[in-house]
Amino acid sequence: MLLLARDPAVISAAREAARGLDSSPPLLMQDGRDVLAHLFSAGEPPRQIVCQASAAGASWPVLVATATDPFSATDMVVIADEASRPPLGKRHQAQGITWATAEPVALAHALRRAASSRRQIPTDNPNDLAIGLKRGEITVRYQPAVRISDRKPVLLEGLARWQRRDDTPLSPDSFIPLAERCGLGRALSIAVAHRAFTEMALPAARIGAAVSLNLPLNVLVERDVLGWLRELQVQTKFPFSALILEMTETAPVLDRSALRRALERLREAGLAVLIDDMGLDEDRADLLSLPFAGIKLDRHLISAMPTKRRARAEVQRLVRMAHAAGMTVTAEGVSDSCLWRAVAAAGVDHAQGYAIARPLPAAALGAWNYAWRSQPVRQSHGASSQA
Repeated sequence: MLLLARDPAVISAAREAARGLDSSPPLLMQDGRDVLAHLFSAGEPPRQIVCQASAAGASWPVLVATATDPFSATDMVVIADEASRPPLGKRHQAQGITWATAEPVALAHALRRAASSRRQIPTDNPNDLAIGLKRGEITVRYQPAVRISDRKPVLLEGLARWQRRDDTPLSPDSFIPLAERCGLGRALSIAVAHRAFTEMALPAARIGAAVSLNLPLNVLVERDVLGWLRELQVQTKFPFSALILEMTETAPVLDRSALRRALERLREAGLAVLIDDMGLDEDRADLLSLPFAGIKLDRHLISAMPTKRRARAEVQRLVRMAHAAGMTVTAEGVSDSCLWRAVAAAGVDHAQGYAIARPLPAAALGAWNYAWRSQPVRQSHGASSQA
């Protein structure tokens, strides 16, 4: 538990509430930027934050966007004071925040309530997803990738999330296979692109990086893919020069000629395409003869590098082949400084993973970039899924 507070009464109440919950004493902080640094660092995120609202200062908007992200593992309870009381009638759930008073029993109750509110209610009904798509319930989180040579952000991978209107959020594993299985992959791709283009239209929002979007193979090769991308680009003023596409690995390539034609059409329009999730036991290296702009190495392959010689040899082989074809190589799943060093030694160009950043809401990217520039790659302690 992190505690952001300056009032001694709030600090005392939070410590007593933690004792009542059989929790470790909260880690006291007096600056919102320090809390954000903990949220952005590698390893397990804090499970709970108790925040005296007036102590957050200029960090308040980013702190709210990050700590109360419904797809985050962190719960935030805010203690309102005279300087920051919530509107009447919204005291307990303003902006997705659990509000409480500086009284130990009430604070402990608020912490329990916040922790119990996170649940996932998956669905196998394609009609639910179709309705969600029409309602605009698909949202996007962005996971940065950085250039290893100078740590500069080069890519923001847009990752789909489903914020159901009546239920808690659903992670991609809960609905992307359903979309692809039931013919909703194209509609989902359009929804993600529309949200990402809208949020990332301004250069400042992109923090100097390109935005990448995942497209399944069957959507990538459709002849009208450029049509709907251009239509969304005109609507949102998002520049094509800041867009990269990633071909996901969910289907084998059966028609290489069709894929080549699609890649050439996209390249002529100024769009680069990456091969996503190249792993250890897949026969996909022959795709490097097609006009892709780069490859991304699967996180399972990367995580095996410190202990498996075969994984290290495969990464080195793929790096050599990709570089010979003029392609960049990005390592996914870089979750600690050991893996950072391993992929750097293998000649990988870019790194992505929890050692750099978790998937973040658009509003948090600027603060993450500030924290990233001022800190080394941290050692992870138990990070798991990377997308």
